[in-house]
Amino acid sequence: MKKSYNGSCMCGAVQFSFSDKPRFVKDCVCDACRRAHGSTAVCWVGVATAQFSIDKGESHISWYASSTESERGFCSSCGTRFLFRSSKWPDEMHMSLACITTPHDLVSSGVGFTDEFPKWTAMAIK
Repeated sequence: MKKSYNGSCMCGAVQFSFSDKPRFVKDCVCDACRRAHGSTAVCWVGVATAQFSIDKGESHISWYASSTESERGFCSSCGTRFLFRSSKWPDEMHMSLACITTPHDLVSSGVGFTDEFPKWTAMAIK
C-alpha cells in the first residue's frame, strides 16, 4: 500500500501531495539554499515528478530562476519558499520537509554540500 503525504504553504493557498517513498530526505547547506530560505539549512524531500501533484492553488506558485539550471517555487500570497526543481534532476520535484503537514516519520539521511557549511553557525554536522 502506497503512503500518501500532504503539505502546504504557510497560508494554505497552495496545497500539494506526493505518494510512496521519497527518493531522498536530506539537509542542504549550500549557499543558494541558505540565501533563498534565510536559514542555515533546508531539509529537502525529493520525489519523482510522477508521484507529486499540486492539489490546490497552482496559480499562487511563483517560480524564481535561482541559477541557469534551477528554479525555486514560492507562494505569491504568503511568501513560503517550499519547492525546488532543476534540469540537473529533470524527473524530480523537491519540497521542504517543514511544509509537509501529514504526520510522518521522514528523517534526513545526511547533509549535502558540506563544503559550503557556514563557519558562523553553532550547528554541527553529524
